[in-house]
Amino acid sequence: MPVLLANNAKVSEGHINLPLTGRLTATLRLAADNASASRGEAVVLRFESGETFATTCLDVGRDGGFWRLYVVGGAGKLDMRLRPKFYEGVPARTILLDMLQEVGEAPGSLDAPETFARYTRYGYPAWQELRRVLLLLPERNWRIMPDGGVWVGRETWPMFAEELRASRYDFVQRRHWFPLTPALQPGVRLHGVAGGYEAQFGPVERLTHHIGPVLRTEVICGK
Repeated sequence: MPVLLANNAKVSEGHINLPLTGRLTATLRLAADNASASRGEAVVLRFESGETFATTCLDVGRDGGFWRLYVVGGAGKLDMRLRPKFYEGVPARTILLDMLQEVGEAPGSLDAPETFARYTRYGYPAWQELRRVLLLLPERNWRIMPDGGVWVGRETWPMFAEELRASRYDFVQRRHWFPLTPALQPGVRLHGVAGGYEAQFGPVERLTHHIGPVLRTEVICGK
């Protein structure tokens, strides 16, 4: 099996970006000539190690004898504008659930039990309205999970189960490179080995899985 498939097509080259806040984005070059996808089509990214990511194609084009796709995590609907709406005495979770269902994104775990006395939606794009709600919910964050669901909650920073050996590292810039590790996600603490010594790399705030001649996972850690 190839290292990565987009639906059933082999990915010959690609970059998959996973931020702590927001949604996965990826640019993929597909090796098969008949492996195009249409805008708005669901694309499942499947690594040979078993990890999957539910994404949607936002752009597609020819690249020589290949196809190049741009995909995002989830249903790709967070840029849609919401209808203005007024709430009174409603839990924040209900407001979040309403906006996700209205645009067609799948809600995941939504930890937002606080009740707002009043809240007004102004018709912004869904991602912007989501950010407005979270400004009123201290210590909450959001991102789209691998299954495509929108998660809202507090960061707990659990330790990543696997110790990783850095192939390159920069503790000043807090940027490190490891063998390709598709199971690694933002929101965890990372430890392992750098230069032959035990190392605490820190909380993972952003990472990029690189597919191509060199397979690697690039990680940016916080303090």
